Amino acid sequence: MSETSAPAEQTVDADAVGPARRGWITRRRVIRVFVAGIVAVVVAVPLAGKVWLAGFQPLTAGGSQPYATSSTDAWEVASFLIDGRAFMVKNDYGATLTLHQEIHNASSRSIKIIDPGPALADWRQSHAPCLWQPVRAQFTAVDEDAPAPALEVPFRLEPGESIMLELIGRIGEPGCDGPKSAFTGSEIDVPLRFSVFGISRTQSIPLGLTIWEADEPERGLGLDIRKLEAD
Repeated sequence: MSETSAPAEQTVDADAVGPARRGWITRRRVIRVFVAGIVAVVVAVPLAGKVWLAGFQPLTAGGSQPYATSSTDAWEVASFLIDGRAFMVKNDYGATLTLHQEIHNASSRSIKIIDPGPALADWRQSHAPCLWQPVRAQFTAVDEDAPAPALEVPFRLEPGESIMLELIGRIGEPGCDGPKSAFTGSEIDVPLRFSVFGISRTQSIPLGLTIWEADEPERGLGLDIRKLEAD
């Protein structure tokens, strides 16, 4: 009887398989990390851009303090009773008071000034109808040596450049709760719209100014007053 031998057990070459397996795990991990990195960038970049844009406020009130002209009797007033500058205007419904203010691009980026109409409409909706209501904004170039040409929106405002804003507003309705026998006023933050990288934003520019309305503003409560020029 011949001897038969059992087939030899198959052995695994750990040295041959181990590196290949370890290499496969490494490649898989690299792919996962790479994909996760792409996802993180896709999420983070727009978020960072949104946060930056929310805090981007390139426009400032430049040059001299704002001055005003009016189609009705109006005065610039000064008193310890009033914080900052103020214009006091007679309560003539529909009369105009126009603010003149230099606006400056204080940022390091070029921006585009766009139609301010929607921002002015929002301003009117958020303020009482008896107050001064801004209805139209006009822009002109700042040029001390020549008549200032009008600027049609949209137009580009480069870093460091300035424009002159004329903000035309009408005296509001005769009263919120009755005649304006008492002084009624509102602080003026000029809302302007601009776009950067194709995204539009509205920025409110504080002027440190209040417009007051009264039936008899000339009385002035003993204030120092200076009559405004006519529109």
